[in-house]
Amino acid sequence: MKDNGPMNAERTIRAGLCAGLRAGIRAGLCAGILGVLSLASCASIRRSALRAAADILSSPEGAGAFTSDDDPRLVADALPLALKLHEVLLEQDPENAALAGATGRNYVMYSGAFVQMPAEMLADEEWERANRERKRAGRLFRRGRDYLLRALELEHEGFVEALDSGDYDGATSMLSRSDASTAYWAALGWLATAAADPFNMETAASLDKAVLLLYRALELDDSDPGVHDAMIQVQLSLPSAVTATMRERAPATAAFMDEYYAAAGAGGEARGRALFHYDRAVTLADGANAAGPNLTMASALAVKEQDVPAFREYLDRALAMDADAHPETRLMTIIHQNRARWMLENMENFFLVDFQGD
Repeated sequence: MKDNGPMNAERTIRAGLCAGLRAGIRAGLCAGILGVLSLASCASIRRSALRAAADILSSPEGAGAFTSDDDPRLVADALPLALKLHEVLLEQDPENAALAGATGRNYVMYSGAFVQMPAEMLADEEWERANRERKRAGRLFRRGRDYLLRALELEHEGFVEALDSGDYDGATSMLSRSDASTAYWAALGWLATAAADPFNMETAASLDKAVLLLYRALELDDSDPGVHDAMIQVQLSLPSAVTATMRERAPATAAFMDEYYAAAGAGGEARGRALFHYDRAVTLADGANAAGPNLTMASALAVKEQDVPAFREYLDRALAMDADAHPETRLMTIIHQNRARWMLENMENFFLVDFQGD
């Protein structure tokens, strides 16, 4: 029998996986797994097929099959199997940094959008369930963060050891612009792990490393609106001692921060810096998932200052976004808008004033 070689196998796997991902259904994903495993009889074809499958999953096109969807429930049902498919392929190709990074990003996204956020919207009488779901979210965030750190280590041997040993400037100096997104997602997963389980002292004690990675991502690529969105939370919600510790241990990053904010005219006050990052995030997003920064400002600034008009204004801005105008971020815009509606309908959860009759 003639062996068509790795090229035909690669085409077969790419076609099967692309179809499965775009449909977002279990049948397509299972077909992709079976297609990979069926090639076990030929090692070279199997390796080629595995790498082809991994390339699809870690590509923008693979992610876009989910982020452009308009049905959050469909994606919530499909993602768990997709995440396990990532892990199956990563187990077979453990040195694949791009796949490790994609696996980590998807775990962080899934946990935030489909575990933590729904838990926060449960009724008060379901507090036990909400607590369980928050703890689950924390575990998933941690798993995602660890995959992302693994991706950075695969790209830069010795990175994790330098970070763990306290050589912060040594660790961040290894990273280049191509690592900015991975560093950002690792920081986001780290911060989210602590937010989901605030009584975990080990995680809380390491948050200066998360802030370090976030500032390094900002230094490497100032054009990512997600980094600026996360910075709003760092400025307004994170204890100042965390950033102070990071500055002490990372003089190079501290110098960058001072120069960056001075050039931006943001000053040294947390509120001013948060407003700067908000404006920057909205400008860079240009309508694509700009709902996110508005939700962040509503929860981090307006609630902190107990400013009801500002709370409503930020959420109204989020709801005014046209999700279909930017298909690449359609899913998260819809999810954020659903959250915004819930926040407006449950304002008594955020403010001390009486809203009866309002």
